[in-house]
Amino acid sequence: MRRHIEDKLQVWYNSENKKPLIIKGARQVGKTYSIRDFAKKNYKYLVEINFEKQLELSNLFGRTRNPKEILDYLQLSYLDVPFDSNTLLFLDEIQACSHALTALKFLAEEFPTDIICSGSVLGVAIATTTSFPVGYVETWEMNPLTFTEFLWALGIGEDWLTRINDTCKNLQPLNEPFHQKMNEFFRNYVVIGGMPEVVKTFIQTKSYKEALSVQRRIVQDYTNDMAKYASGSDRIKTRECFESIPLQLAKENKKFQYKIVREGYNARYYESSLRWLEESGLIIKVNRLNQVTEPLEANIELAVFKVYMMDTGLLISQFNEGVVRDLLTGELGIYKGAIYESIVAQMLNVAGKRSFYYQPNNNAEIDFIIYYEGHMTPVEVKSSGNTHSISFSNFVKHYKPSKAFRISLKNIGKNDEGNIVYLPIYMLETLLANEHQIVE
Repeated sequence: MRRHIEDKLQVWYNSENKKPLIIKGARQVGKTYSIRDFAKKNYKYLVEINFEKQLELSNLFGRTRNPKEILDYLQLSYLDVPFDSNTLLFLDEIQACSHALTALKFLAEEFPTDIICSGSVLGVAIATTTSFPVGYVETWEMNPLTFTEFLWALGIGEDWLTRINDTCKNLQPLNEPFHQKMNEFFRNYVVIGGMPEVVKTFIQTKSYKEALSVQRRIVQDYTNDMAKYASGSDRIKTRECFESIPLQLAKENKKFQYKIVREGYNARYYESSLRWLEESGLIIKVNRLNQVTEPLEANIELAVFKVYMMDTGLLISQFNEGVVRDLLTGELGIYKGAIYESIVAQMLNVAGKRSFYYQPNNNAEIDFIIYYEGHMTPVEVKSSGNTHSISFSNFVKHYKPSKAFRISLKNIGKNDEGNIVYLPIYMLETLLANEHQIVE
């Protein structure tokens, strides 16, 4: 499957004085496949070390951080491989060897090959490693397939994507048949999600049931990881928090409440478990603002937040099976809003946008507030046909943002004043990629 990271890897490969690269991301988002494919296209040799399977290599890094000693050992282990610019050293599952993470500082300065590292729950390992080589490595995040990558996997031509891109830049409506077809593709994307194996299964079988089976297995793999990698009592608490997310989002206000996880327990008991999930890349945490003044980060309510899964397909797999049918037909029932909020949170996160929400009173809420083109920008998500919102309109009138986005299934457009952009939800990824290029 074609992925955006391919282009980034090529830029890294062609750069001078490149540092070792660390690619974080949840398990099964495609890190290992993308790295192997990149190596096949750009190097004559690939030396792949898996620290979960090759314990002798973990022992090596436990004994020494000296680049020459590490090189000598590897040369004896891989006699047919020249350790030079023709070779990529791929350190997989590096979270299983904290000594290897620390050694990257020394390898960055003296090792003769390019180095790429990856691993599941790597964010946790980085956060807990006291001697992480800051300044000596480059760190990226890899996520599930974006909508564009999903369309690539379906075989949608570049002319369709160019059409969406041009329309987004000029804010000119698409013809209705094209718009409705894109909504259909997007509904499938929301249900299937972006996990590569799930997408591949759906494309090959055209079966939502088969895709659902893979999704549920991946969720089980994640809960197994919690038992394997989380420490002590967090092993159970992390799973409890993760499994509560569908229930949290099914509520009207969607705010994360510890009593939904387990009655009678509070933040002190579960805080470290949520942090583990966030650092693992499994959830997206969106805090509430107590006021809307810049910098927004100064107004965060740390104790009040929503939690979204990093992939809507995995989220939907935890609801009852009727939700898939309802979503595809536009009848979302009690889950109305939660799923579309989740996909917007996911797209904002992939674009590197830290998002917040604002709730001045119980009857008014701004779904997301982000920085766009350097300015505070409200984002409203409407899953129903009715896109009118008094609270959103009042917010725009009061705070006068240079831009505001109303996300729905309707065609693109803007209000008479030009400061509210009406955006079809499938176009949000394109809008974020085209920041500073939208025609006023």
